[in-house]
Amino acid sequence: MRGALAVAKKELLSYFFAPMAYIVMAAFLLMNGFLFAVILQALSQPGASSASPMGVFFGGTLFFWIFLIVTVPAITMRLGAEERKSGTLETLLTAPVSDAAVVAGKYLGALALYAACWLPTLIYVWVLTRFAEVDAGPVAGGYLGVLLVGMLFTSVGLFTSLASRNQLVAATLAFALLLSLLTVSILTFLVTDPFWKGVLDYVDLWAMLQNFSKGIVDTRAMAYLLSGTALFLALSHQALQAGRFSR
Repeated sequence: MRGALAVAKKELLSYFFAPMAYIVMAAFLLMNGFLFAVILQALSQPGASSASPMGVFFGGTLFFWIFLIVTVPAITMRLGAEERKSGTLETLLTAPVSDAAVVAGKYLGALALYAACWLPTLIYVWVLTRFAEVDAGPVAGGYLGVLLVGMLFTSVGLFTSLASRNQLVAATLAFALLLSLLTVSILTFLVTDPFWKGVLDYVDLWAMLQNFSKGIVDTRAMAYLLSGTALFLALSHQALQAGRFSR
């Protein structure tokens, strides 16, 4: 555990010692700030829906998901690809830490930056409380859903980065995989067979996050997101070991 925390600290510091963290966080907050402003303006129009602004903000628009599947690959693309290309990954693998600790540390470092991107959005909640009563349950559920989805997406990005030697390739592969996961949400409206519709409903990320934003914490959704995270972390471990033995 100590080795994983040491790697996580190294990864997190490397983000902030370079422009990457600041660029990603600034772009993320700019895009989401604009989206939140548009949502507020739309909901304030006469005859508009009575939906909660935070409920719409948490995964209720296509733009939210586009921002997410662009931001996460930008965070994770350097985790393995850059180090493998520069040769520093080989140095790390000769250190007295296990491959599992390297994977866990890199994952925790990237996830910490992802969480840091979301922290400033708590200002949106504060702004809403100045003008109306805000139900804490759905807001907390929304942030829990965002964290769980981020855990899955980050594990996917880590896997593609450890399996690649080029950051651009890693980011492109991560984007493609994440887009594939989101395509399920579209298929749920097209499939009519009851069996397959039930299967697709179970893995529908859009519906999952909408439920979280309503304060509905479904254990099936949590099981899917956590098991998917575990799967891609295991694949990341295999990719790291394959890279070790291919040198």
